[in-house]
Amino acid sequence: AILKFFVVGITFYGMSTFEGPMMSLRSVNSLSHYTDWTIGHVHGGALGWNGFIIFGMIYWLMPRLWKKEVAYPSLVTTHFWVSTIGILLYVTSMWAAGITQGLMWRAMRENGTLMYPDFLETVLNLIPFYWIRLLGGLLYFSGLLLMVWNVYKTIALSKADKIVLQDTPHTLPAL
Repeated sequence: AILKFFVVGITFYGMSTFEGPMMSLRSVNSLSHYTDWTIGHVHGGALGWNGFIIFGMIYWLMPRLWKKEVAYPSLVTTHFWVSTIGILLYVTSMWAAGITQGLMWRAMRENGTLMYPDFLETVLNLIPFYWIRLLGGLLYFSGLLLMVWNVYKTIALSKADKIVLQDTPHTLPAL
């Protein structure tokens, strides 16, 4: 599961480093500028790349720092899938919302006036995307909470083992 975190993290890094220069192209930037697409791009890099690399590093470091295997190995895999689905929902909903915003803001009637002159019309069309974003964010955060619980239990079990070892007499009592 640790390798999966690293693979997804590197994949998000690759996507973000491709998407960033692409968004600087004039034709793409005119569509994406000031929209939720940019927000989705930043969160893909921050939560996808940095977050997943950090998750993988924490799971890799835990057994080495506390000399104890991860308390709940199945939670590591659950964390991976919950967070992966969460970040995908989050980022794709923001990309779709951004493209929707950009297209609505530049839509013109035949007479040259804006088709959606009221900003609120755009916001109302984005509500489904924001619900998907909320669901994705909650899933990602739930995965983080699973990791925090797993780290806590691993450290607690490690300390419990040390207490038991310290209380155990190293020599047999004299008869």
